[in-house]
Amino acid sequence: MNVLWGEIQRLLADSAWVEAEGLLRRYGQLVPNAPVDVWDVLAYCLLMQGDYIQCLEVLQPWRTHPRRSFWVNHKVGDALRGLHRLEDAVEAYEMALVDGSDSALTVRNLLQVLDELDSKLALKRWQRWCSFGPRPSFVLEGACMAAHLVPGLELAALLNQTLEADAGCRRRLLEDAAYALDWSTCESVLDAAAASGMTDWELQLRRRLNEFQLLPGVA
Repeated sequence: MNVLWGEIQRLLADSAWVEAEGLLRRYGQLVPNAPVDVWDVLAYCLLMQGDYIQCLEVLQPWRTHPRRSFWVNHKVGDALRGLHRLEDAVEAYEMALVDGSDSALTVRNLLQVLDELDSKLALKRWQRWCSFGPRPSFVLEGACMAAHLVPGLELAALLNQTLEADAGCRRRLLEDAAYALDWSTCESVLDAAAASGMTDWELQLRRRLNEFQLLPGVA
C-alpha cells in the first residue's frame, strides 16, 4: 500500500489526474476504511477534471467528519461554484473557515462568489472581518487576491482606504482614475501607496503627473 500511495503522489505531482483517480479508487477498494485524506485527494482529482458532481458525491459523507481538514469543505465550495450553485458555495466556504482554514484561497473564493451574487455582499463580508479588529494575514491576502479579480473596484477601494491594498489593487484604482481623468483619486491612491511603500511604477506615475501639474496638491 505504501508503494501504491507513493505512485499516487507521483501522478499528482505530474498532474496526471485520470491515472491518479484510478489508483485512488483502487486504493479505496483495497482499504475499505481508508481515511478521509484518501477521499479528499480523490475529490481533488475529480475537481481538477471538472467533474463537480462526482467530487461532491465523494466529499459529502466527510463534511462533518471529526478528522477532516478545512480543505474538504473548501473543495465542496469549489465544486458547488463550478455547478453555479453560488449560495451553497458560500455556505461551504464559510464552513471551511469555521473548520480552521488559514488559506487565502478560501477567502478569495468566498469573496468572488459573494461578488458574483451581489457585489454589496462581498463588501459586507469584508466589513465583518474588519469589525473584529486586525485581520489575519491570510484574510488580507485573500481579499487583495479577490479585489484583483472581481469586475468592480469597490473592494479595492475599501482596502485602499485602510492602507491595506496591495500594489495590484492600487494599480487597478490608478488606471481607472487616470482613464477617467480623476486626478484627485490618483493623488489619494498615490498618497496611500507612499504610506506603505510605492512601487517603481507608482513612483514613475507620480513623477509624470507632477511634471504635468495634474495632481490637485501640486501648485
